[in-house]
Amino acid sequence: MNESIKELARDLKDYIELRFDWIALNASEVLSHLVSIVLQKIFAIILLGIALFFLMFALAQYLGDLMGNPIFGYLCIGSVLLLLSILFLPNTPRFIFNRMKESLTHDLSNKLLVKKKDYDK
Repeated sequence: MNESIKELARDLKDYIELRFDWIALNASEVLSHLVSIVLQKIFAIILLGIALFFLMFALAQYLGDLMGNPIFGYLCIGSVLLLLSILFLPNTPRFIFNRMKESLTHDLSNKLLVKKKDYDK
C-alpha cells in the first residue's frame, strides 16, 4: 500500500511537471504569434506613413505649380495637416490604442481557440 502511494505521488508529480511544461510551450507560442502580429502591424504603419509622405509631397508640388509658386503648395498642405493634427490629436491615441487592442485581442483569442480545439481532438 505504501509503495502504491509513493508511485501515485511520483506520477502526480510527473503529471504536474508535464502540465507546466505544456503551459510554458503554449505561452511561448502565443507570445511569439503576438510579437509577429505587432511587428507586422508596425511595418504596415511605417509603409503607410512613407506612402502618405510621398503623396503629400506630390500634392504640394502640384498645388505649387497651379498657384505659380512651389512654396504656396507646401504652405497649403502643411496648413491642412496642421489643422487636422490639432483637431484629431486629443482623440487619436485613445482611438488608435483601442482599435489596436481590439485587433490584438481578436487575433490572440482566435489563436488560443484554435490551439484549444487542436488539443481537444
